[in-house]
Amino acid sequence: MDFSFSPELTAYQAQIFDWARNVARPLARQADADHRLPANTGAVLDSCPVPLDRVDGVSSVLPTFPDGDLLRNTAIVEALTYGDPWLFEATNRGIGHHVVGQAGTPEQANRWYAPYARPGARSTGFGMTEPGMGSDTSGIATTARRDEENWVLNGSKIYCSLGAHADFIVIIATIDPQLKHAGIRAFVVEKDTPGLIITRPNESKLGLRCWMTTALTLEDCRIPLDHMLGWKGEDANNDDLAKTLGRALSSFNYSRPLVGLMGLSIAKAAVEETRELLERRRDKFSDHRWAAIEGDLDQMTAAYERGRLLCYQGIWLDAQRRSNRIEAAAAKAYSPVAAELIIRRCMQILGPQGASEAHLIEKWYRDIKIFDIFEGTGQIMRRLVSKSLMGPQAAG
Repeated sequence: MDFSFSPELTAYQAQIFDWARNVARPLARQADADHRLPANTGAVLDSCPVPLDRVDGVSSVLPTFPDGDLLRNTAIVEALTYGDPWLFEATNRGIGHHVVGQAGTPEQANRWYAPYARPGARSTGFGMTEPGMGSDTSGIATTARRDEENWVLNGSKIYCSLGAHADFIVIIATIDPQLKHAGIRAFVVEKDTPGLIITRPNESKLGLRCWMTTALTLEDCRIPLDHMLGWKGEDANNDDLAKTLGRALSSFNYSRPLVGLMGLSIAKAAVEETRELLERRRDKFSDHRWAAIEGDLDQMTAAYERGRLLCYQGIWLDAQRRSNRIEAAAAKAYSPVAAELIIRRCMQILGPQGASEAHLIEKWYRDIKIFDIFEGTGQIMRRLVSKSLMGPQAAG
C-alpha cells in the first residue's frame, strides 16, 4: 500500500506545517499556563496561508483533493498537532455529532449530525467517563428512567469533551444497571436543558490543559423519548437498541488511528527541537558521544515512521470504507506508547534543558500521557489485537 499524499495535498499540508511551527507554536506555553485557548486565537487562525475548518462561526471552504476529504482532514490534524496540541483544540468540533451519525436514526442524523458536519458549525460533546468508571462501560452508573414521554437522567460525568460550550452532549447511560452492557444507551442532551449542571467547565489536568474537558451532573434531567439514539418508538429494552453502544463507538475506528497520529506528530516536534538544541552546542560533545546521540535520534525517527505507517493504514482502510477495527486498534496500541518513549528520551538526552519551561519538551511530555488512555486505553487496544490473532486463546 502507498499512503503518500497527492502532490496537491502534500503542498497544502506543508504550508500548514510551516505556519503551525513558526506562527502558532510560540503561543503553546501561554495556552498551557492559562488552561484555555489564547485570546487571539481567531487572529492566529486567520493568519494561516490556507483555509482551515473553524468552530468559531467562521465558515471556510476547504479545497478538495484527489485523496478525498478524510485524508485531507487527517493531513490538517497531523500538521496542526505538530505545531502544538492547542491548535487542534482551536479547530476541534468534537465527536458528539459523529456518534449520532453512527448510532442515530435518519431523523436524528438530520437533526444532530448533518448541521454539525458543515464548515463553520458549532461543537458537540461526548460524555461517557464517570468518577470511578473509565473504559469498562458495564460499570456506568448514570441512569435513564422512562417517565411517560420523557427520559429522566441522573448521574455524573467527568472528562466530557467540550461539555461546557457544546450545542449538545451525547451522554452514555444505562436503562438498567443489572443488564450491564446490554442496558447501555446513548442520549442527546441539548445545551441549557434543565437538570444539566456544569460543575467544572474545564478540569485541571496534567497535560492538554487548554483542551476543554468538563465535569457535569445530571439531576432529574428530562429529555424527550426521541433523544435516545436509535429510538423508533419501541420498547427501549430490545436487541437492536442494545447494540447502540457498539454502533456509537464504531466512530472510534477513525479517531483511534488519528489519535495515534496526533501523538506521533508531537513526538516529531520533540525530536526536531531536541536536535536543534543539541546542534547549538555540538562542540561540547565528543565524537563518540555525538555518534551515540545521533543513533538515539535515528531510532526515534524510525519508531515515529513505523507508527505513522500503522496509523495511515487504519485511516486509509476507513477512507475506503473497509473494515479497520483491528488496524485502528494496532495503531492506537503502538503509537502513543512510542510517542511517549520518544519524548521521554528527548528529555533525558537534553538533561536540565529537557525539564525546563524555557522549552516545550516537558509540556509535550505532560501532553502525551493521555493519548494512551482516551479513545480506548492501550490495554484494551492490545487485547483487541491479541484476540484477533489468537481468538479465544488470548489472555483477558
